[in-house]
Parts: sequence; structure tokens; C-alpha cells
Amino acid sequence: MSTRCYWSLSYKTKQPIPSEAEAADELQKLLADAVRMRLVSDVPLGVLLSGGIDSSTVAALAVRASSEPVKTFSISFAESSFDESYYARAVAKFLGTDHHEERLSANLAANLVGDIGSWMDEPFSDPSLVPTYLLSRFTRKHVTVALGGDGGDELFAGYPTYLGQRWARLYARVPAIVRRGLVEPMVGLLPVKTKNLSFDYKATRFVAGARYDPVARHHVWFGSFTPDQQQHLLTPDVLRSTDDDIYRHARSMWDECDSTNDVERMQSVDTRLYLAEDILTKVDRASMSVSLEVRAPFLDPRVAEFAAGLPADYKLRGGNTKYILKRAIKDVVPRFVTRRGKKGFGVPVAEWLKEKLRPLARDLLSPDRVRRAGVFNPEYVTRLQDEHERGSANHRKLLWTLLMFELWHESFIETPKRIETSVGQER
Repeated sequence: MSTRCYWSLSYKTKQPIPSEAEAADELQKLLADAVRMRLVSDVPLGVLLSGGIDSSTVAALAVRASSEPVKTFSISFAESSFDESYYARAVAKFLGTDHHEERLSANLAANLVGDIGSWMDEPFSDPSLVPTYLLSRFTRKHVTVALGGDGGDELFAGYPTYLGQRWARLYARVPAIVRRGLVEPMVGLLPVKTKNLSFDYKATRFVAGARYDPVARHHVWFGSFTPDQQQHLLTPDVLRSTDDDIYRHARSMWDECDSTNDVERMQSVDTRLYLAEDILTKVDRASMSVSLEVRAPFLDPRVAEFAAGLPADYKLRGGNTKYILKRAIKDVVPRFVTRRGKKGFGVPVAEWLKEKLRPLARDLLSPDRVRRAGVFNPEYVTRLQDEHERGSANHRKLLWTLLMFELWHESFIETPKRIETSVGQER
């Protein structure tokens, strides 16, 4: 037997290079056909709508292709910094869709956290799994199939981290004595906020990742524990048995990309790693847990190949992300859609860990329990919890990751062991 890659995205610019107008026109045609094909269904169908550029594009093209009113679905939260329902309603009104919305309290969503371990057959720490599940559950009450906007950020350079790579290169030119002696201490003094993507959180993550190479930096910004923090988190036995380069797989993907442009190389890594192993995994587990099928028109191979083959500055133009996509759909969606910044599908994890989830987190991450498992340093874990609860630091990503690991461990390791021991004793 042999294993080989039968298909991969090529980022080599096609010749001749289409003009921006030609590229925008062709992209709209490809997306329109991709949406039209995925509207074929013998069961009720709708569109997941957040009001962002990707979901709004899918909804708009679905309305154009459908002979019947298109159903759109969104959820809203009482917590304003996490709520995007205003934009979803505005897009739905502009397009004339049959819009459905469910308003939820974030505290209600927090009640689901204890069940997450049983949904996932592997540790999974993306907190947007919770609202994705809630949206899927609500949507399934009305339809059996839904179209979503997944893939747009990876194909068209929509993540702010791509722009952040440019800022990091400029930041690296600042003398080290200024960065470490002035900028980083000043960032550390910023008041700690728990709102979605607050300035202090973004500034702290930026300086934490800026000291690394592009691959490590990108995953420090996206992930939880930096390589330095992992040295404190993991026990000596685990560190001795662990590959010292945890980004080895991502680095090999970076090297395999046929582009010399750093942004396109990171798009390639994200498409193969973050999109496949996080975004699509999350949507698949959350939607199929309620028997909802979700389709992704942006991931039509024709769309992906066309996007990858465009010049890099067609995707990230100055500080403008998704440049060519915005130009392609500017006449089919409301004007504000192409002018909005990216918000993400978040939940107030930072507050949950101080209040609603505090008893669960303190139990699953108690020093005795952590020490028995022998994977994490209990003193370091307790320190993270204490600092977060005092408000001296926002460790939401770190603690959420640890909590999700322990919930998975409880469901798939500890419980089977107890059952096996009980059965053995009965025999």
C-alpha cells in the first residue's frame, strides 16, 4: 500500500492575471453556481446568517438562485459585545428572507459546557462550539439542511492575524530594549477587560506572539499556551517525552506550499489545519449532534482553486482583508457588510470562568486531580485560576483549553476505566 496526496491547492498566480474587475466578476459567477448546486435538496433547507460577509454572501446568492423564499437563521445573546443579531436582521431585511432568530442568555449556554466532553471523541478547545451547537439546534427545528459561510476567511485572507504578521515584522524593527523594557510592560499594565476581543486582550496576545517566527507566532495568536507557557504547564516527565517543536506539522505545511508569499503560505496552513481540524470539525460535531446537515459553498473546489490562484494583493490589499470578495459581492449585499470588521462567533468564557463555570473548573482542575493525572503542573494551573478570578489577567483561553481537556478525559478515559473496574469486580 502507498499513501499519496491526490489534490492540493496551488497558489501560483495564473497567467494571464485577470484584472480586478474580471476577477470579481468571475468570482461572483463561481460562488453563485456553488450556492445554486448546494440548494438542491429534497428536504427543507435554509442559510445560517450571522450578518458577516461570508454568510451574507451565501444568503444573497441563495435568494437570487431560489424560486421560493429563503429561510435564514441566527441566534442572539443578551451580552452586547457578543451579539451580532442586529446585522443579521439588517441583512435578512435587505434580502427579503424568511428570517428566524432565537434570543439566548449566555448563562443558558454555559449550562451546556459540562456536556461538551461527551460530544467530542478528541480534546477540542474552540469555545465557539457552544454557540454553533445552539444555532444548529435552533435551525434544526425548522429545516434539515443549511448552508454556511465556512472557508471564506482562509481562502480570501479574512483573519486579522494575516495583517498582524505585517505589524509583527514592523514591531521586530523596534530595538529589543524598547520592546521588552517599555512596550511589553505598558501592555501588561492595561486594565483587564472581559468583553469580546477587547483591546487589552488583543495587545497582550500580539506581544506574546511577536517574539516567535511566523508559523509559531500565528498559532500563538490563534491558540492558547505559548511554547514558554507550556514549559510551566507540563510536568517534567511529559516534557521529556514530548516533541520539543509542537509546530512541526504546521511548519511542514508551510514548506509544502508553492507560494513564496508569507500570507498565502499561512492561508495554506490554515486551510489544511485550522479549517479542517477546527472549524469544520466544530460545525460537523455540533450540527450532526442534532441531525442537521451543513453545506459550505465557499469550499467548492472551483472557488478554492480560483481564489488560491489570484495574486496575494487581491486578497489582502493594504489593511483591507478579503479585498476581491468584497468587490465581487458589493452589489448583492448591504453596504455595511463589506465595511464591518471581523467579530467572530464568541461566548463570554472569561466571565463564565469567574462565575457560572467556577465550581466545575475548580473541581476538574483541582490540585489533587491534576496531580493524579500527572500531565499538568498543579501549582501553575491553580495560579492561572487565581489570577483570572482576581482580574489581574485574562486567562480565558488557557483555562478553557484545560477545562475542555479534563471534560474529554472524564468522558473517554476516566469513566470507561471506572466501568471496566466495576465489571471486573463483579466478575
